Amino acid sequence: MAYKRPDVRALCRRRLGDLTSPYKWTDDQVNQWINDSISAYSIHFPQTLSNTINCTDDVRDYALPAGIMQIRSVEYPDGEDPPEYLYRREITHPDFWEVDGFYAFKAATTNKSIGTLYISEEPSTGEDIIVIYDGEHTYMDDDDTDELTVMERHLDLIILYVRMAAYQELATTESANPDPTTLMSGTLELNAFRASREYRIALAAFLKKDTPNSSAFAQWNMDTHDRIY
Repeated sequence: MAYKRPDVRALCRRRLGDLTSPYKWTDDQVNQWINDSISAYSIHFPQTLSNTINCTDDVRDYALPAGIMQIRSVEYPDGEDPPEYLYRREITHPDFWEVDGFYAFKAATTNKSIGTLYISEEPSTGEDIIVIYDGEHTYMDDDDTDELTVMERHLDLIILYVRMAAYQELATTESANPDPTTLMSGTLELNAFRASREYRIALAAFLKKDTPNSSAFAQWNMDTHDRIY
């Protein structure tokens, strides 16, 4: 099922018990928390994307899409059978520019900068580079067009995050001007803690279930030069 922003917002309001207008939390507040939850989700479950780069004669550095987190593979040149992939090597390696078959990745360091891909050989116009990478999930900024890219079975993580954020705001607002004659501040802090715990328990469960090889041990084949400690 495709979820647009009003669909996700309605699910969040249902979990919050905020179903009747005038709402306790505005659409702008809930929309912001939804995007915050997507940002947090992307750290643990990025989406795998593909980008095709059209090469230019002798140009060995190319801008990468915004939101790229890590590169999974670099195929160059495109169209070979079987496919040919470049090995990763640090750009500071003394042989990087002298030996073909390698790429380097420089990640963006600010909101205004972009990631850069470097390849060790000089390409030709007409060749393509295929980059498979992990990227952030798409933020939801428009009610009519944007669709949630989070896996449907993980939708509850988005809803639980929004619930946690809403309860944290309630607790923060009360603690800024507490009423000393009631236990409201302590109650709201406890509710915020419980919401945070529920979110983190759900996140841990999904990570254990859906992270590749999360319950497997890697096998290391030793050779005659490996030492045993």
